Amino acid sequence: MSHGASHLTPLWARIAPRISWRPVLPVAVLWLAGCAAMPPATYVHPTYDFSLVKKVAVLPLDNLATDQTAGEKVRRVVITELLATGIVDVVEPGQVNRVLATLNIQNPTAMSPEDFKRVGTALRVQLLIVGSVESYERVQVGGVQAPEVSLTLRAVDVDSGTIVWSTSHTQGGATVAARLFGLTGDSLSEAARKAAHEAVATLFK
Repeated sequence: MSHGASHLTPLWARIAPRISWRPVLPVAVLWLAGCAAMPPATYVHPTYDFSLVKKVAVLPLDNLATDQTAGEKVRRVVITELLATGIVDVVEPGQVNRVLATLNIQNPTAMSPEDFKRVGTALRVQLLIVGSVESYERVQVGGVQAPEVSLTLRAVDVDSGTIVWSTSHTQGGATVAARLFGLTGDSLSEAARKAAHEAVATLFK
């Protein structure tokens, strides 16, 4: 009787207990982590006509990172990524800084709608890009240091002072690959470029 039951047992059920699943586990963990990852948060104004935007300016970014130069580094990367789209012109950052100084605007993150209009008129742009750098550092991950760059960008229409686009992106950090295999990943500058590229891609998609 027992011999007959064994004979009727499906082949996969008899083979499965003998298979070692250890080599498969890291791949499975990576796959599950990819499925569980939250997408970057992005908002695009549903009725704003982005085809009318020909020129933008990127204001100094609020720097919340430990690296005191991170804000300006990421700002220049964002400018490069905007120019790389071939869709808009971007005002040179030195000119932006001079206009802000002339108008006595010391904190771009605390500008009023009237301030946005004054700056936009002076620079002859349709949108002003503001935002912050939350992280620009190497974090300790399983005995190795991995780069982590997090940024948030917003586009403000200069006529209305309305936010028409907002996005947050993070690159690098304590990824599953870093935790499992000790991989350090990209350099900080490359992580910043990828984060800025992904962010800008949501503006003119």
